[in-house]
Amino acid sequence: MSKILSIVLFMISWSSWSIVQRHDVPKDMYIAQSTPEYLIDMPGEGHGVLIKPNWIVTVAHLIFADYTGREITIANEQFTIEKVIVHANAKKPNEALFKGDAKPLMDFMKTTSDIALIKLSKDVTHVKPIELYTNDDEKGKAITAFGRGSTGDGLNGSIFETKRQKTLRRMQNTIDRVDGNWLSIKFDKGDKGLQYEGLDGSGDSGGPLVYSGNEQQYLVGMFSWDFVEGDLKSFKHGLYGGRSYQVRISSYIDWITTQINANP
Repeated sequence: MSKILSIVLFMISWSSWSIVQRHDVPKDMYIAQSTPEYLIDMPGEGHGVLIKPNWIVTVAHLIFADYTGREITIANEQFTIEKVIVHANAKKPNEALFKGDAKPLMDFMKTTSDIALIKLSKDVTHVKPIELYTNDDEKGKAITAFGRGSTGDGLNGSIFETKRQKTLRRMQNTIDRVDGNWLSIKFDKGDKGLQYEGLDGSGDSGGPLVYSGNEQQYLVGMFSWDFVEGDLKSFKHGLYGGRSYQVRISSYIDWITTQINANP
């Protein structure tokens, strides 16, 4: 059974695999020297992003249970989750989509809204939230992204077992496609890729894609799902040429604002 089927069936595409690295760059160059203050580790695995003093945005497929009343750690301090709001269009694929050709599953993934908000019971005062990117000109922009998933390289693909290390890595890529509510990146090789070119993966879901401009950092997207072509069982993640899709924050600005205003 391929790795993509061995996770959890409905999570096949959701969790991507890992921050897979260039084969020609030393591995330790991808290890983040510090943790961005706005990066939040979700219960279980994956990430959220602090966007207001008491609000976190994450991907909906990481909401495994009712997290109301659960504790979450933010920069070494504990906070209580007061409320979780999952987008009404967040959908899980039917098991039948996990068999045979990947196209029906890929088509389904594009129809869902993989986003959720978490309200904290009190403000975070020792960490600065990141600004949301509101423009629709993401295509062509270089981003830096973070995640604690497994690793590997573009020649050999992802090594699932390394996700247990929980090592925070950062990568670079260029947004080369904008498709409705989604952004997309491709894992390029050699001179076509950036210095720290990479691809997201298992344990990286919800990890932030950050664009720096005008001396300001902006959240443009969050890791969401892998693009698969051909038979699902033969899919190998993390090879050069691989592609993944990310939640496009600018598409959800109105939804985010409405939910926050409705839950003061």
